[in-house]
Amino acid sequence: MDSCYAINETFNDTPTNAHFQLHNHNDYEIFLFLEGDARYLVEDKTYTLAPGDLILIRKHEFHRIYHNSPSPYRRVVLMVSPLFFQKNACASYEAQFLDAPTGTGHKIKADLVRSCGLYDAFLRYKKYSENYQLSPEAPILRSVVMEILYLVNQIHQFSSSDLVTTPIKSVILYLNNHYTSAITLDILQEKFFISKYYLCREFRKATGMTVHAYIRRKRLTKVRELHSQGLRIGNAAMEAGFHDYSSFYRAFQKEYGIPPRQDLG
Repeated sequence: MDSCYAINETFNDTPTNAHFQLHNHNDYEIFLFLEGDARYLVEDKTYTLAPGDLILIRKHEFHRIYHNSPSPYRRVVLMVSPLFFQKNACASYEAQFLDAPTGTGHKIKADLVRSCGLYDAFLRYKKYSENYQLSPEAPILRSVVMEILYLVNQIHQFSSSDLVTTPIKSVILYLNNHYTSAITLDILQEKFFISKYYLCREFRKATGMTVHAYIRRKRLTKVRELHSQGLRIGNAAMEAGFHDYSSFYRAFQKEYGIPPRQDLG
């Protein structure tokens, strides 16, 4: 993102969950749901979606959309780098992404999205970018993105996650809080009184990945975060839960397809 942000609208007439797996970003994401039959998972929280709902996803938060049926699906996603706030002298607009505890403050209901002007701001961006074929660097487009970020930063009413508690949600919450510790399927089976077969099947259904892959990605994300804060790669790997550098190296190579130092420096 040369302009430190990217925005796009996509439509899928027959979505399948196989194409929407759990993932995370180094940037902030603003997700505007326009059409479909779906719910959204952020960390251990699940949100039922209605057209016009908006979801905020912060750096490193694991998230995915889950389609309840193959109904046509449309959404707009705005990705914003933390550098955007520095380059455009609007550091105060980043507060909504920095101050909320991980796993909270995600869903803004459609009626509030419309009444506060957020929905109209997205429409204006679409009009300017399509009608005038402007590049993301165009001042008018950057100003609309800044307006969106300003409006998001004014929101104080967030929807609670769906109240349904399942064993898998409890497992996800446990993994989010203990992924740096030694965790096995046997440990999870005993702690949550569920069979390993049920756990593996339902966990993959909910997240799109295995328990081991989830833990690996959580640890690797933590390594990136710690390294960006100045910690040496080896020390960051140990703090993130890897037993030694070789196990971290193998995990990194498997996840990203390249050696750690080629990517992290």
